[in-house]
Amino acid sequence: MYILTHEGESIGATRLERGDPAALTVSGAFANMGGAKAIANWIKSVGGEEDEGVVFIDLQKDFALFNQEGKEVKFAEGHLIAVPEEDEVYLDITIISEADYKAHFAEHISAMESDD
Repeated sequence: MYILTHEGESIGATRLERGDPAALTVSGAFANMGGAKAIANWIKSVGGEEDEGVVFIDLQKDFALFNQEGKEVKFAEGHLIAVPEEDEVYLDITIISEADYKAHFAEHISAMESDD
């Protein structure tokens, strides 16, 4: 489980169950208190945008991602995306380095290698 924080406060968690080692990206369903409508309202309150019912925010310096041991997972880009009408929330992350990807998401690498 991975925890996303904003200004040091936990927003919610994700398993980041999907990944693309070639692109150094991971994504997953995001769970938070209150569901998709609550997180959509929060996203808008901290500067997020809405486009045709999809609410999203680019994760900048106020956001951090931590693994279950409390170690920070550094990333270059990320987006928190809420679709209130579908009651769905997703987190998409682009990892900074191959070394960080290998350290935190080895299961995605091994899954891709077993598909070959």
